[in-house]
Amino acid sequence: MVQSAVGPGRSKAPTIYDVADLAGVSHQTVSRYLKDKAKLKPATVERVEKALSELNYTPNLAARSLRSRELYRIVVVVPEASLYFPLRMLNGATETAHAAGFRIDVVAMEGTAEARARRLQGLLAGEDVAGILSFVPRPSKLGASPEDAPNVPMVVAGEYDNRMRARGSLADGTAGAKIVEHLASLGHKKFFHVAGPSTWPSARNRLAVYEETIALLGLASLGVAAGDWSSASGYAAGQEIAALPDVTAVVAANDTMAMGVIRALHEHGIPVPGQVSVFGWDDMAESKYFIPSLSTVHMDLEALGARSMGELIGRIRGEQPTDAGLTLAPMELIFRESIGPVRS
Repeated sequence: MVQSAVGPGRSKAPTIYDVADLAGVSHQTVSRYLKDKAKLKPATVERVEKALSELNYTPNLAARSLRSRELYRIVVVVPEASLYFPLRMLNGATETAHAAGFRIDVVAMEGTAEARARRLQGLLAGEDVAGILSFVPRPSKLGASPEDAPNVPMVVAGEYDNRMRARGSLADGTAGAKIVEHLASLGHKKFFHVAGPSTWPSARNRLAVYEETIALLGLASLGVAAGDWSSASGYAAGQEIAALPDVTAVVAANDTMAMGVIRALHEHGIPVPGQVSVFGWDDMAESKYFIPSLSTVHMDLEALGARSMGELIGRIRGEQPTDAGLTLAPMELIFRESIGPVRS
């Protein structure tokens, strides 16, 4: 009975038969849910998920692998500087993988480009890995594309050309145009950009859109500083900006660098937004509590992580990509205290 499987004195872990009994469906339906819930009706998915939660059901991946000769381990690669990696993306990815019955191992990619390439090659050669989802740009030292590896499917999230913005959701820089347009509407004409590392597609695309929009609107960019996502690099850029009295608007490629810029300007007695407006990107949880609270770009990072993992799982299962993977994640400009009209 289901009661014995979930009660305090149960002697064994619940099975898919227990889940099926509680959900009022067949055990074949539960099995289909674990393989690909997208093929089931939403009402059925809801009933099965409720039963799974109540029973605290965990798939026996080792047994499934022995029976089916399939692999259920996915490696997720994150940057070494995980402080600047949005964990909401990782949460969306892992939730999607777990719902599909996969186990997740998270690996931080550290060291030089050569060391990272060697480690990634090792992961690709692993016999117990079903697939790899990387939130780190592919090392140029790797040589042939990892996505061509015959045994291990791989998705590098956001590693797409800016012209393919509809596919490269993580790399998309289109919100940068709206930032510049909004600041221009406040009277700003002389800008400065704090860019992320050029190895990151998102940083390259945000810079490209910034420069395109500046040129299109006939504005002036008085400089671009090469940052590394850290507040320290933003602070260094802020020192440079402080020596350029004509700059009235700064667009930073992420929130932490924007915070560093504001700190440097404060030390030079330059008020934000009284003299210089500063705009960030990513809508970190801390951004609205900063002084001044930071204007930024909000993205549905959980959805982005889930979509990237869904693409990988589709490759693992040999499925053809669908149009759903081509949809851009919503981006919203959040206006806070760090921006204002240009001072007369």
